[in-house]
Amino acid sequence: MLSLLFPLALLGVMYFFLIVPQRKRQRAHDELLRHIGAGDEVLTTGGIYGGVTEVDGETLFLEIAPDVEIKVSRKAIAERVFASGNPANPSLDAAPDDDAESPTP
Repeated sequence: MLSLLFPLALLGVMYFFLIVPQRKRQRAHDELLRHIGAGDEVLTTGGIYGGVTEVDGETLFLEIAPDVEIKVSRKAIAERVFASGNPANPSLDAAPDDDAESPTP
């Protein structure tokens, strides 16, 4: 009986340390993808930074340079770099504190 209890306990520990955090990250990323909108600055999984100019369902149009626009899948977005007044997540609207990174004289 005791020999069966250890593997079950090990599976339970692995579940809470591996699977639960991964599901939490996936839900947060899915939420981010739902709230991407025009004006947001994003980073793609391929490492391209760009501003969202248009959203068409599962397709986003990113301006990566002046007058250069690419079409990417919504699923190709890794993270939002800057949100432009998106009411869905006001914590992303705060500008970074420039004083925190300035060197002291």
